[in-house]
Amino acid sequence: MTSDKLQKNILSTYFTLRMGIAVLSVALPLILYFGGKLGSIDLLNSMSAYYGDHGGLMRNWLVGILWVVGSFLYLYKGFSTLENILLNLAGGFAVGVAMVPCNCWSDAVGANSKLHAFVAVSFFLSMAAVCLLCAGDTISLLPDQKTRDAFKRRYRVIGILLVASPATAVLVSYVLRQFDNYKFFVEAFGVWMFAAYWLVKSREFSITSAEKRAVRGQLENRRGRGVVPAPSGGAVSPVSRGDAVGVPIR
Repeated sequence: MTSDKLQKNILSTYFTLRMGIAVLSVALPLILYFGGKLGSIDLLNSMSAYYGDHGGLMRNWLVGILWVVGSFLYLYKGFSTLENILLNLAGGFAVGVAMVPCNCWSDAVGANSKLHAFVAVSFFLSMAAVCLLCAGDTISLLPDQKTRDAFKRRYRVIGILLVASPATAVLVSYVLRQFDNYKFFVEAFGVWMFAAYWLVKSREFSITSAEKRAVRGQLENRRGRGVVPAPSGGAVSPVSRGDAVGVPIR
């Protein structure tokens, strides 16, 4: 395999992971809602309730998609060690949501699972941290200040909404019980904001060609400046598991 073909393979893998995360995240609430309707399940008060309602009719869809998204998050490597740690945590929490039932469906026996609520909230907070703390690592590569500011605003808004979504869901669950039936839509909105992050990130990379430049060793991480172009002729230093492919860490 030639160097160009290998680079294309690497770039295609990253793009496919991002699009897979986005598409599956957009699809999950729709699959649960419309699949439930086809199975004579009325709208439930949360996405997690589809795990056990009607004998777990939609359980395989919920668990399967969460496992895939969680695995993709773990496999995706960020442009910094912090971003990689946060993505790994988010992936683990996504799988945790699937593996720790909420015990919140209509005929469930026992109290709701606090552990389920913890891992679900932790998933959104981990991704919010990625948006607020790490998404700007590659913004310095954008062509002008106006574009950089626009992307900063997008990431900031998505991060805030990722925090607001679980906070609102908790508020609805424990305080505003008269609105409990709306929690499904609050959770769906949060999931779609999660998908929006990956779409915005893909758009950013399409403008900067950050990944293509990274695999060619044309970028480096500098403290306080994020990812910047490497000096011309600079060699690609070995990278650890937590660093982006081809990005020398100085």
